[in-house]
Amino acid sequence: MIGMLFEKVEIQPGGRGTPLFAEVPVHAETAPYLVLSNKGFIWINSPFRGGFIRSAIVRNNWSEALPDLMLSVVKLVTDQGKKLSWGNHFPNTDDGRKAAEAYLAGYELAPTERLEHGPDHPWIPEGCALLVPKDRSYLGVLAYYDDSQYTVVVHNPARGLVVLGDWK
Repeated sequence: MIGMLFEKVEIQPGGRGTPLFAEVPVHAETAPYLVLSNKGFIWINSPFRGGFIRSAIVRNNWSEALPDLMLSVVKLVTDQGKKLSWGNHFPNTDDGRKAAEAYLAGYELAPTERLEHGPDHPWIPEGCALLVPKDRSYLGVLAYYDDSQYTVVVHNPARGLVVLGDWK
């Protein structure tokens, strides 16, 4: 199994069949949220009253889609981070790595883990890396009903994902 960027959670369907969307609890302070829709990922700026967001249930094999899902998330978070000046993108150098660690430490998201291109993370481009909390629940969730029904919610992209290198 490929290394995960998110927490993986199995959901038990209730009632008849799989719903069209999942309601995922979130904290208002971690907005914006990157959620899966039937047409790809979209940004949501605030939760519904009651502290949740809705994310589409996609009917596709999530383990096969996982590399593309994670690469899409990183590129979207990188673009949004640059656009909104989050400060979560650094060069993949010794100084950049130190700055990335300080960035996540500032949000008290330690311990962290560095993800690089390799057998566990073949979707990460060579020369690039990520710094993420070891506890992936701080960053997001891949919630699934079975191998072919899932959703993805990134509920702390500005604070939980640091990008190192040039992700083109």
